[in-house]
Amino acid sequence: MNKLSYGLVLSLVCGGAACGHHLEPGAEVIVRTIEITHEVNPGILHTAPGEEVRWQNLRQNPVRVGFLTVSMLDKLGCEKGVSTLFGQVNDYVTIPPGKSISLCLIRPGDLKYNVWFDADNARGAMSPTATVRVVKRG
Repeated sequence: MNKLSYGLVLSLVCGGAACGHHLEPGAEVIVRTIEITHEVNPGILHTAPGEEVRWQNLRQNPVRVGFLTVSMLDKLGCEKGVSTLFGQVNDYVTIPPGKSISLCLIRPGDLKYNVWFDADNARGAMSPTATVRVVKRG
């Protein structure tokens, strides 16, 4: 195998770690969960930089999350299910039934988003705009 092949394999393996946090050994990651049923709960989620925010689809059909404040996605501490094969973060993400996506936002601010309850119908039922509020603590 040549150097290019080793580099490609290494990047795929590292990229497959998805939400791999760079934490001290024994440190615990705080996970905040947003549940998607017939509504989005909670409508406003408070979190701190570096904590994992997980959108869990508890419906029987796929849903689509559309991130409105894309500037908050410029730099992430982790991600699972929101980026392309080349590492670019999607601002619209489909979540299959029973599955989840997650992000670790690392800078303070508000990430606003909507959820379409039918991923295939952009004109169908949509949640009110919800917010992940990242506030520096301490």
